[in-house]
Amino acid sequence: MPLIMRQLRNRAREYVELEASTRVTRVSFVERFALFGREDVVFLVKTTDPDIPEWWVVGGSTPLNLYEKSKFTADEAFSFHTGLMLRMFARQDRQSPEAVGYDAFISHASEDKDALVRPLAELLREMGFRVWYDEFELSVGDSLRRSIDRGLAISRYGIVVLSKAFLSKNWPGYELNGLVAREMDGKKVILPVWYGLSKDEVKAYSPTLADKVALVHPQLGIGEIAEQLAVVLST
Repeated sequence: MPLIMRQLRNRAREYVELEASTRVTRVSFVERFALFGREDVVFLVKTTDPDIPEWWVVGGSTPLNLYEKSKFTADEAFSFHTGLMLRMFARQDRQSPEAVGYDAFISHASEDKDALVRPLAELLREMGFRVWYDEFELSVGDSLRRSIDRGLAISRYGIVVLSKAFLSKNWPGYELNGLVAREMDGKKVILPVWYGLSKDEVKAYSPTLADKVALVHPQLGIGEIAEQLAVVLST
């Protein structure tokens, strides 16, 4: 059923006023998303609350949720919302038709493709694993964000190649946020690979990531990294 924008705006207004105990002054449409046959929108909701004046509200075909604008971008709010909804649907229906399609999603910066990421992805594929890697999956004309959102949602694990280039870019961070949302119920999803980074550099970026056991390159060769990842991907 197509979304009726006026009704959704009213629902967003009522939802924020109820959940945040504030008065809404404006509801603005930001973006529309379609994933797995469900259509959701993101609204920016402004309020009279001096402490939290603005919220993102995400939902439509799925239940509404709100996220503080000061803590999330619109894309991050949608990524977290998608992760929450997927977990909810999985609990409701363990035989969901949206079955896992990939063993792992590889999140990386483009600068690291030649030296590490492409050879690693090819090795894992040769081992028989189905890997979501952009050069394997994307074709001309594909929607980058929608393809990535789908890959994030239907991959069992996320291999995150952390490097100086990764830490400096927004898009890999968007992918990482989607994987973090998948881990919110305590399930291990993120498999970190450090490429030319020290623990202090990773800790400065994310103390949570620094606390995870990681595979470190070039201390480990690409073949060794692939073999250790294969142990986890096989379980």
